[in-house]
Amino acid sequence: MPEKSIPDSAKILHIGMVGTGPFAFHGTFNHVINNIFRDYNNLSMRVTHIWGDDYRKNYKGSPEFVKKYLDYYGDDKHSPEGLAKMCNIPNVCKDFHEMVDEVDAALIMDFDRSYELAEPFLKRGLPIYVCSPVAVSVPECEKILDLAEANGAAVFTGAYSISLYENVWRYDRVNRDNIAAFFGSTSFAFYTSYAPDGLDPIHLLVGPGVRKVSLHGWDGSSGYDPTGIPPSRIHLEYEPRSGKPPIQGVLTLGGYKESTEWYKVYYHDHSVLEGVTNTNWSKSERTLRDLILDIQEVFVTNKSLETREDILTKLRVNIAAYKSANEGNRPVLVNEVGDYRLPTVRIEKWDQIP
Repeated sequence: MPEKSIPDSAKILHIGMVGTGPFAFHGTFNHVINNIFRDYNNLSMRVTHIWGDDYRKNYKGSPEFVKKYLDYYGDDKHSPEGLAKMCNIPNVCKDFHEMVDEVDAALIMDFDRSYELAEPFLKRGLPIYVCSPVAVSVPECEKILDLAEANGAAVFTGAYSISLYENVWRYDRVNRDNIAAFFGSTSFAFYTSYAPDGLDPIHLLVGPGVRKVSLHGWDGSSGYDPTGIPPSRIHLEYEPRSGKPPIQGVLTLGGYKESTEWYKVYYHDHSVLEGVTNTNWSKSERTLRDLILDIQEVFVTNKSLETREDILTKLRVNIAAYKSANEGNRPVLVNEVGDYRLPTVRIEKWDQIP
């Protein structure tokens, strides 16, 4: 497969990093985009502004849990000030609104406030990337997309895993019209951070059309997203294609064998497409390269690489699985998620969905 070329740009784009909370790889994005690994940088963009919330007001729970995360997000590697120093980011903002008139695009990294954080940039017609999941609920996502369309601003989303080389290789070779079933697996910690790592590639591998979702192995924790839920599995059932029985598939959350991700597609003719996808965060420049190039293309052209329906479909499946976990692991239709919310640590009480 030929490597994706680097988009041409008349200038180096100034990018705002909006959010440094627990649900995204904001630190690694900064490292790669500003290229702390060597003296040159072949990208046409740089993170020039960064903002992170005071996450001390958001974490609730045991003293041990709170201390762990406050120490982590306040240290010299993960705080906005620490990242700015490490990645040569010249502007640390006290309020994300400060950067709106000084950047060409924005990376929205705190999904549970994504509309609030994205709004001022979209009103100015600036393209944004929103880490996966794109929003805490479908209505929040629709507000983002409506505002973007009204102002001619591109919205691009997705987990880091969507652009990994092995996954893209399979997207290009799969025969979607002949799929009978599939199996996938991904590593796991937070539900909101890690479930999309497997669900987003499955959307691109198998295609749209999921109609029913169930999650088994976890009770959903009633709105709270803990760091160590048990190994679980998400069952996906699709609308029938070409008169064939519905595709049935399973995504295991918690890993399989020694690989970060693993996918196996079974065809109606009994042939199989399978393979592993390995993530090496010690080589984060290589791991994120193709996703960063996709983001750069969107920022340079202000044209998204995915449709509105793609973005909403991925979110509905993610939420349907979580709704299933909270409701006795029953099968949930994707068209019944309504305004159901994904879990978060931004809550006052663990037993209440905000």
